[in-house]
Amino acid sequence: MLTRTDTATVLRRETGGADAVLDFVGSDPTLSLAAGVLRPGGVLAIVGSGGGKLTVTKPGPLPQGASVSLPFWGSGRELREVIALARAGSVRVETEQFPLGAAVEAFARLRAGQVGGRAVLLPG
Repeated sequence: MLTRTDTATVLRRETGGADAVLDFVGSDPTLSLAAGVLRPGGVLAIVGSGGGKLTVTKPGPLPQGASVSLPFWGSGRELREVIALARAGSVRVETEQFPLGAAVEAFARLRAGQVGGRAVLLPG
């Protein structure tokens, strides 16, 4: 991981903290960084299953009012089955792509039911 010991502090100071963090790894270092950059009331979604632990205490590593979600989409076996179906052409996936800078718009459109299929955020 390409971070320094003060990465969370610098990011919070420069940005005021993150409204939302999507942790696609879920390891101890990424969870610690994610909790460290959240602003009060921010949302942490732990998507990855990297075996990390985030001990939640009050007070603790998360800012006041923060919330954590653990989205889950099925087992590894089910994922392999879905990939096989997609490769066979049996599954059609609808996505709408958004640049990362339009994440707020993408989430607003998702909440309003205005996205066909899945919203995908792209870097750059």
